[in-house]
Amino acid sequence: MPSHQKNASATTGKNILNGMYADDLKSMMQELLRTLSNIDLQHVSELDRLDRSATDSELKQHIKSKIRARHHERREPYVALLSELRQHQHNLSLVA
Repeated sequence: MPSHQKNASATTGKNILNGMYADDLKSMMQELLRTLSNIDLQHVSELDRLDRSATDSELKQHIKSKIRARHHERREPYVALLSELRQHQHNLSLVA
């Protein structure tokens, strides 16, 4: 994702967080955790499929590194947003 899109997403996320209540945060966090779980399951499935394939072991290692990099890239925005939500939830608990 280009940096200007990440910054726009972060700004939008922070604007959304400002009006959220604890129950909304909890629901959003649960949805993010489900999304991360799905991403992880797809990742494990891809690696298992690759391990079962008849592909040359050197090529497998190269493909595995690509799969891992893509997995990290897919997870990163969700992990960052989850971290922001947790921080916002913590801040709300301090105010309450």
